[in-house]
Amino acid sequence: MFYKAQIIVTVWLLLITTVSHVEDQTRFNTPVSYTIEAPEKVRLGERFVITVAFSIEPSWYLYAPIAINTDQGRIPTKVTFKIPNGLKIIGELELPDQNRFYDTYSGDDVRMSQEFQVEKNISSGKQTIKANIIYQTCNDEICYPPVRKTIDIIITVE
Repeated sequence: MFYKAQIIVTVWLLLITTVSHVEDQTRFNTPVSYTIEAPEKVRLGERFVITVAFSIEPSWYLYAPIAINTDQGRIPTKVTFKIPNGLKIIGELELPDQNRFYDTYSGDDVRMSQEFQVEKNISSGKQTIKANIIYQTCNDEICYPPVRKTIDIIITVE
Protein backbone atom coordinates (compact mmCIF):
# COMPACT_ATOMS: atom_id res chain seq x y z
CA MET A 1 0.00 0.00 0.00
CA PHE A 2 2.83 2.40 0.89
CA TYR A 3 4.51 1.68 -2.47
CA LYS A 4 1.26 2.49 -4.33
CA ALA A 5 0.96 5.84 -2.50
CA GLN A 6 4.55 6.73 -3.44
CA ILE A 7 3.83 6.07 -7.11
CA ILE A 8 0.70 8.23 -7.04
CA VAL A 9 2.56 11.12 -5.37
CA THR A 10 5.46 10.81 -7.83
CA VAL A 11 3.16 10.84 -10.87
CA TRP A 12 1.22 13.81 -9.45
CA LEU A 13 4.42 15.82 -8.86
CA LEU A 14 5.63 14.97 -12.36
CA LEU A 15 2.36 16.27 -13.85
CA ILE A 16 2.46 19.49 -11.81
CA THR A 17 6.05 20.17 -12.87
CA THR A 18 5.21 19.55 -16.55
CA VAL A 19 2.15 21.85 -16.49
CA SER A 20 4.16 24.61 -14.77
CA HIS A 21 6.92 24.32 -17.37
CA VAL A 22 4.43 24.58 -20.25
CA GLU A 23 2.77 27.62 -18.68
CA ASP A 24 6.16 29.34 -18.22
CA GLN A 25 7.06 28.67 -21.86
CA THR A 26 3.80 30.10 -23.18
CA ARG A 27 4.41 33.36 -21.37
CA PHE A 28 7.65 33.88 -23.26
CA ASN A 29 6.78 32.39 -26.66
CA THR A 30 3.36 33.82 -27.43
CA PRO A 31 2.56 34.33 -31.11
CA VAL A 32 1.70 37.97 -30.45
CA SER A 33 3.99 40.96 -30.24
CA TYR A 34 3.14 44.63 -29.91
CA THR A 35 4.76 48.02 -30.13
CA ILE A 36 3.70 51.33 -28.68
CA GLU A 37 3.80 54.40 -30.89
CA ALA A 38 3.87 57.73 -29.04
CA PRO A 39 5.47 61.11 -29.59
CA GLU A 40 8.57 61.89 -27.56
CA LYS A 41 7.68 65.57 -27.20
CA VAL A 42 4.37 67.45 -27.01
CA ARG A 43 3.45 71.11 -26.50
CA LEU A 44 0.90 72.84 -24.31
CA GLY A 45 -2.56 72.75 -25.90
CA GLU A 46 -1.52 70.10 -28.43
CA ARG A 47 -3.40 66.90 -29.20
CA PHE A 48 -1.51 63.67 -29.77
CA VAL A 49 -2.20 59.96 -30.27
CA ILE A 50 -0.76 56.85 -28.63
CA THR A 51 -1.18 53.61 -30.59
CA VAL A 52 -0.68 50.01 -29.48
CA ALA A 53 0.06 48.00 -32.62
CA PHE A 54 -0.29 44.20 -32.31
CA SER A 55 1.25 41.71 -34.71
CA ILE A 56 -0.37 38.27 -34.57
CA GLU A 57 1.12 35.18 -36.22
CA PRO A 58 -1.02 33.29 -38.78
CA SER A 59 -3.73 30.97 -37.35
CA TRP A 60 -3.71 32.85 -34.01
CA TYR A 61 -6.11 35.56 -32.88
CA LEU A 62 -7.07 37.94 -30.08
CA TYR A 63 -10.62 38.47 -28.85
CA ALA A 64 -12.27 41.81 -29.66
CA PRO A 65 -13.55 43.86 -26.70
CA ILE A 66 -17.25 43.27 -27.27
CA ALA A 67 -19.97 41.99 -24.96
CA ILE A 68 -20.40 38.55 -26.53
CA ASN A 69 -16.77 37.64 -25.82
CA THR A 70 -17.04 38.73 -22.18
CA ASP A 71 -20.41 36.96 -21.80
CA GLN A 72 -18.89 33.71 -23.08
CA GLY A 73 -15.94 33.89 -20.67
CA ARG A 74 -13.34 34.93 -23.22
CA ILE A 75 -10.66 37.46 -22.28
CA PRO A 76 -11.12 40.42 -24.65
CA THR A 77 -8.21 42.61 -25.69
CA LYS A 78 -8.19 45.76 -23.61
CA VAL A 79 -5.98 48.85 -23.65
CA THR A 80 -6.47 51.52 -20.99
CA PHE A 81 -4.38 54.50 -19.91
CA LYS A 82 -3.64 56.08 -16.57
CA ILE A 83 -2.65 59.69 -17.17
CA PRO A 84 -1.09 62.43 -15.04
CA ASN A 85 -2.93 65.63 -14.12
CA GLY A 86 -2.81 68.05 -17.02
CA LEU A 87 -3.49 65.45 -19.72
CA LYS A 88 -6.97 64.65 -20.92
CA ILE A 89 -8.27 61.61 -22.80
CA ILE A 90 -10.22 62.67 -25.91
CA GLY A 91 -12.98 60.31 -27.07
CA GLU A 92 -13.00 56.54 -26.99
CA LEU A 93 -10.20 54.11 -27.81
CA GLU A 94 -10.19 53.66 -31.59
CA LEU A 95 -10.50 49.93 -32.35
CA PRO A 96 -9.77 48.05 -35.56
CA ASP A 97 -12.48 46.20 -37.46
CA GLN A 98 -12.89 42.69 -36.15
CA ASN A 99 -12.98 39.61 -38.36
CA ARG A 100 -16.32 39.40 -40.14
CA PHE A 101 -17.79 36.14 -38.78
CA TYR A 102 -15.81 35.94 -35.56
CA ASP A 103 -15.37 38.42 -32.79
CA THR A 104 -11.59 38.36 -33.07
CA TYR A 105 -8.57 40.23 -34.40
CA SER A 106 -5.84 38.63 -36.48
CA GLY A 107 -3.01 39.68 -38.75
CA ASP A 108 0.12 41.74 -38.49
CA ASP A 109 -1.43 45.21 -38.19
CA VAL A 110 -4.03 45.34 -35.40
CA ARG A 111 -3.95 48.90 -34.07
CA MET A 112 -5.70 50.47 -31.07
CA SER A 113 -5.32 54.24 -30.76
CA GLN A 114 -6.21 56.83 -28.14
CA GLU A 115 -6.15 60.60 -28.56
CA PHE A 116 -4.98 62.92 -25.74
CA GLN A 117 -4.97 66.67 -25.10
CA VAL A 118 -2.15 68.50 -23.31
CA GLU A 119 -3.88 71.01 -21.06
CA LYS A 120 -2.46 74.40 -20.12
CA ASN A 121 -2.07 73.53 -16.42
CA ILE A 122 0.45 70.69 -16.90
CA SER A 123 4.02 71.03 -15.69
CA SER A 124 6.65 71.08 -18.40
CA GLY A 125 9.18 68.27 -18.42
CA LYS A 126 8.85 64.50 -18.39
CA GLN A 127 5.40 63.01 -17.79
CA THR A 128 4.51 59.32 -17.46
CA ILE A 129 1.46 57.73 -19.03
CA LYS A 130 0.78 54.14 -17.98
CA ALA A 131 -0.63 51.86 -20.67
CA ASN A 132 -2.44 48.80 -19.30
CA ILE A 133 -2.66 46.03 -21.89
CA ILE A 134 -4.61 42.78 -21.50
CA TYR A 135 -5.03 40.12 -24.17
CA GLN A 136 -5.40 36.38 -24.63
CA THR A 137 -3.96 34.58 -27.62
CA CYS A 138 -5.82 31.59 -29.05
CA ASN A 139 -5.91 29.36 -32.10
CA ASP A 140 -8.43 26.65 -33.00
CA GLU A 141 -6.89 24.22 -30.49
CA ILE A 142 -5.65 26.13 -27.45
CA CYS A 143 -5.66 29.44 -25.64
CA TYR A 144 -2.63 30.71 -23.77
CA PRO A 145 -3.08 32.28 -20.34
CA PRO A 146 -4.00 35.97 -20.48
CA VAL A 147 -1.16 38.50 -20.71
CA ARG A 148 -1.40 41.57 -18.48
CA LYS A 149 1.22 44.28 -18.92
CA THR A 150 1.65 47.82 -17.67
CA ILE A 151 3.99 49.91 -19.78
CA ASP A 152 5.33 53.34 -18.84
CA ILE A 153 5.26 55.79 -21.74
CA ILE A 154 7.43 58.85 -21.12
CA ILE A 155 6.61 62.05 -22.98
CA THR A 156 8.27 65.44 -22.58
CA VAL A 157 6.00 68.47 -22.34
CA GLU A 158 7.61 71.59 -23.79
